[in-house]
Amino acid sequence: MNRTLGHLLLFVCLLCCLVQLGCDSDISGTPLENQPPDTELSVRDTSLVDNLNEENRLISTVFASWSGDDADGFVQSFEFRFFDENDLLMPEEGWTATLANDTLILLPIERGSKTANVAFEVRAIDNEGIKDPTPARTVFPIQNSPPNIRISSFDLPPDTTFGIISFAWRADDPDGPENITRIDISLNDSTSFVSLPPDVDFITLSANNMGRDQAAGTTIESEVFFGRGLVSSGITVPGLMLESDNTFYVRSVDATDTTSTIERFEWYVKKSNSNILFVNDFRKASNPTIQSFHVNLLQEYLPAGTDLDTWKIAEPFVTGNTGNAPRSDALPPNASPTLQSFFNAYDYIYWVTTASTNSVQGNNLPLAASVMDGFFDQGGKLMVHSPITLPNDPETNLNNPAVAILPVNELVLLPDSLRRLSLPTGSTLTPLNEVPGTGQVPPELTVQQFIIGALPFVADGASTVPLYDGMYRYVALNSNQGDWPGPSSVASISADQRIGIFTIPMVNEQTGAPSLTDANGDGEAAKTAVKLMLESLGFPKR
Repeated sequence: MNRTLGHLLLFVCLLCCLVQLGCDSDISGTPLENQPPDTELSVRDTSLVDNLNEENRLISTVFASWSGDDADGFVQSFEFRFFDENDLLMPEEGWTATLANDTLILLPIERGSKTANVAFEVRAIDNEGIKDPTPARTVFPIQNSPPNIRISSFDLPPDTTFGIISFAWRADDPDGPENITRIDISLNDSTSFVSLPPDVDFITLSANNMGRDQAAGTTIESEVFFGRGLVSSGITVPGLMLESDNTFYVRSVDATDTTSTIERFEWYVKKSNSNILFVNDFRKASNPTIQSFHVNLLQEYLPAGTDLDTWKIAEPFVTGNTGNAPRSDALPPNASPTLQSFFNAYDYIYWVTTASTNSVQGNNLPLAASVMDGFFDQGGKLMVHSPITLPNDPETNLNNPAVAILPVNELVLLPDSLRRLSLPTGSTLTPLNEVPGTGQVPPELTVQQFIIGALPFVADGASTVPLYDGMYRYVALNSNQGDWPGPSSVASISADQRIGIFTIPMVNEQTGAPSLTDANGDGEAAKTAVKLMLESLGFPKR
């Protein structure tokens, strides 16, 4: 045992001496050169052309993934490129650097061609910048798919418009939306198109002003505005026919000049003849009687021969005295920019409605009022005939834009103990002030029919000039009756002479007889009052 142990100790001592001697010696020899990285595509075939028949070619947008390996370091990035397999690229030509291991990429197809074989190469780059000298490669057999387009049903114009119309659409391409190179539109000609940028998906065509000097049946150009922000494009589209049925065509076109199927929309375009707009918003079957009365009043006041544009938005009709119905389907679906642009084309608007103050929903004027800033900013003047009615649910009437623009400081809230307010036959409308700018006080008027459903309002602010008070009578729930002691304004005009309102019906909608006269029964007296308001607002006077 002692001899064996001695041999073992001797061996350990020798080993330690050798290790010590080795540690003190320099490492010698020639180091290996840096080895280039290796690259692999997830598609292992160097070409898929023979694997897919013509019918099964890929769409031009493909997903490619790859990986890299480096035997003596690590892969820090990649480069890839793609080109028609028949092209001869230089070794360092056309590479795109990436840190990613995959990409969704739109492969090119030559304009006018339907198919292509596209080589795709990728190479790894190691931590010393050495590139794989043998990039991974495959060839994708691809085919072009036609783009598509669909007109937005939520933005369709009414079936009849003046020369301001908006259209929206959604264009797509199976090969990727970036493959769409343009949108083509035309009016009444499906063989000749005007091209728009591919990212445009909402336009407004404007031809109202241009058409006023043209005869009915004339074909004119329309200016094109992009987007809901109404950006002028400098582009015009020919072919809009006035007082005629029109057809709007739209298609998308991709990088190979392949077009989608053509979408179309047909509608009727009225010719604008005037910068004065009469709006028939009286939403009852009796609206022709109301329109006739007010149009006659306007024509008596305006210079002889002055044309009016008449816009009828009376349907669907409402029921009851203050009932509501959906907004007129003659309104464009977009207040902004379509309705806004429409109003901007006029200087004077005369609006007759059955209701405007009792609900934001359903009533047409609140929607219009929300986009009239531009109209007023350019000096537009508005005369409104509307009864004052109260909302059934005040929550639905918060921030009513119509109440905001009208010269009405406040709606009158009736006590719960009150059954109704009314203007009895024979009661009077008492003039309160000179109509601004005219130097005249309007005539006192006498009510010729029992009027219920047209309430008074508050007109006492510095921005409002009250013109008439009504002699209202109240009936309480306990059947007590008496003179109404509260606010009683029924007509007013804004101090800046931009907007006027007259709330009492001027004509019996059933018989056409005047419902307001002077003390002698002269029906012209109420017309005189409104004509003074028109004069104050600056409507052209004969």
